[in-house]
Amino acid sequence: MSHRLLVVTPWPEDWRGEGKRFPEVRFLKRRLEGFFEYDVLSPDDGIPKGEYDVVFAQSEKAYPKAREAYRRSGAKRLVVAIYGVFEYFPLRKVFKPLHRWRYRAVDRAFKGGADLYLITDDGSKGEIVAQRYGRPYLLLPVPKPPWDRIDRLEARRQLGLPLNGPIGGFAGALNKLKGAHLLPEILRLSRGTYRLAVIGYGPLLPTVLKMREEAPDRVFVLDPLPYERMNLFYSAVDFVLAPYLYGNKTAVVVESLALGVPVVAFKAHSTDEIIRSGWNGFIASNFNVEEFAHYTVRLATDPVLRETMGEAAKVSAEGFPTWDHRASVVAQSLLPL
Repeated sequence: MSHRLLVVTPWPEDWRGEGKRFPEVRFLKRRLEGFFEYDVLSPDDGIPKGEYDVVFAQSEKAYPKAREAYRRSGAKRLVVAIYGVFEYFPLRKVFKPLHRWRYRAVDRAFKGGADLYLITDDGSKGEIVAQRYGRPYLLLPVPKPPWDRIDRLEARRQLGLPLNGPIGGFAGALNKLKGAHLLPEILRLSRGTYRLAVIGYGPLLPTVLKMREEAPDRVFVLDPLPYERMNLFYSAVDFVLAPYLYGNKTAVVVESLALGVPVVAFKAHSTDEIIRSGWNGFIASNFNVEEFAHYTVRLATDPVLRETMGEAAKVSAEGFPTWDHRASVVAQSLLPL
């Protein structure tokens, strides 16, 4: 039996096969086959006429439009996915405008009500918010990538990176939430022991470009890669810097460990659930940039340590869920009861 599904999403291009920003969509579309006929709507589109069995708001940003469509279509079920919440965010004072903006959308989604909330299990304690509002929820596992590591020298050639010497990597949004503003100080404290490869985009891109301008032989800014080619990045670097200021069961950390790359991260919320300091990476105290830089120097100057931690990283990732598993959780949650 096929059900009618309306997907309200900020990523309509991915659903229509035109974009490659959000990997979950590709795996979810495969899981929906045979169970659903679906239409896709962006939050700015008009609501289509017709009846639906289920409305799926893919992020809290899509909730207002999805709620309206749910009421108009007579759907039996409304499911909302929320990707990160930042409850008990340790930098609330520093990032007050971001925090307010984020919570306006989250607060609206939880107050409005839905049959089920799907919350990314990235360590940002979204389940506490759901419990506070008394809403039903499931945690979506952060999945390991579907690709394998390739030869390091080949990866560096393809990315235009130096073939010799240790390279640390930073991937993700270039903003304060991801700790990109700390990169200049971390690099300064590293005393030239390694090069830094950065891949990402965001408001702090000018800061990273200035770093490259000041040290063109030490800082390399890579063009964004499609998700299916990100194994090039992880294969090319020797360790990953994750100075993220929340969670840390994030995609980059999971992907790094899965490909055998040790990670240096701040303690944040759930870091010690996924990184065992001294085994598959290092955990620095929150805000302690000197300690963070010290750990990057240790990895840069000790190839035996990098190798043993890389092997431990692969072992620690063996039990990580896959994208197929995560997509199955979402698809089953959309079935009408």
